[in-house]
Amino acid sequence: MKLLTPSAALRARLSLRPRAVVLLDLRGTLTAGELLDQVQLHRRSRRTADRPGLGALPANASLRQVLVTALAGNGMLELRSSGSTGSPRTERRGPLSVAQLATLADLGRRIGMRRGQRIACAAPGVHGHGLLVSLGSLALGATLVDLSHLPAPQRVTLLHRSAPDLLTGVPVHLVDLLTADRALDRGQALHIPRVVSGSDQLSPGLRADLARHFRARVHDVYGTTETGSLTVDGTPLRGVRLREVDGLLHARTPFTAGQELVTDRGEITADGVVRVLGRADGTLSSGGMVHDPASVLRLLRSQRGVLEARLRVVPDDRFGVRTVAEVRLLGAAAGTAPGTEELRALVRDQLGAASVPREMLLSTEGPCIPDPRSPECGQPGPSSTDPSSTDLSSPGR
Repeated sequence: MKLLTPSAALRARLSLRPRAVVLLDLRGTLTAGELLDQVQLHRRSRRTADRPGLGALPANASLRQVLVTALAGNGMLELRSSGSTGSPRTERRGPLSVAQLATLADLGRRIGMRRGQRIACAAPGVHGHGLLVSLGSLALGATLVDLSHLPAPQRVTLLHRSAPDLLTGVPVHLVDLLTADRALDRGQALHIPRVVSGSDQLSPGLRADLARHFRARVHDVYGTTETGSLTVDGTPLRGVRLREVDGLLHARTPFTAGQELVTDRGEITADGVVRVLGRADGTLSSGGMVHDPASVLRLLRSQRGVLEARLRVVPDDRFGVRTVAEVRLLGAAAGTAPGTEELRALVRDQLGAASVPREMLLSTEGPCIPDPRSPECGQPGPSSTDPSSTDLSSPGR
């Protein structure tokens, strides 16, 4: 049974407290009444059929834009899928059921979201993580602090000015904030009672650093756009059913319409704690951005003048992992083969910005007369002696 249309319910709630501050960003404060005025202008300026949804907003849209667009809609929300349970796509969500509300309420309770708090969000509002926090803040009567589209130094400035009760973001956002706050050294320790990480794996080292620096209780939330949030600190949320089958996590939640979806590689311990070990589909998440290394390799190897390409995954303090592409050019065609920036642009245009390797290393093979793909043209040497790196270039990956 469907009970709640998010946009209509939130507009009604905001109308009850028009003077309450609902958003704080570098432009200042935004009250509930001012937000409703902007929503009405947006609704009047376009017919319903022509009104762009969240999917039309850029990735760096401010949370002001996200809230106005979401509240001006007809009740359907568009979330950009991460691709965890299939190809990346737009997920459409309508009214919320009782079971879905119960799961969301349990999530808010366990990460400490409450009425009257200041909640700082570094995650983009067009993705599920940022959108859930943004709309959840409105529903609870909290003040949302928008860090989502700012460079790290400005985020730190706004954090010190707003003194939030809770900070949330992807691990790469939290690393940047931690590094920037240490570098700026304002002589004033920033205390944030709760820090919530989501959308990517949180390393034990980063968790400890966040807890120590911000004097915070740190929560690790796991979930996907398709299934909704699944666990907090490894413990399933209310209404979530998880089981492990041959090293893969299977999830059924109030958001999966009765279906059981495979999410990631993982395990469930004897005491019921869920541990995520990696992605099930061979894709990678670097800084919360998902891409398919096999597609990158196929594209690089298809280019004229490219003899061979390898892709390695290496640990990265900021992104968790990063990809390094090693491209061997045929010597006879080196003058006409694409360069580093051309290859980067090619991957970006055809596969998206998340797929561009963090590093691109080019080398040249000696002259070759036969078919460039034949053994006579030589074989690339070892890609790395770093034992911590993973080679994704072998067939079948």
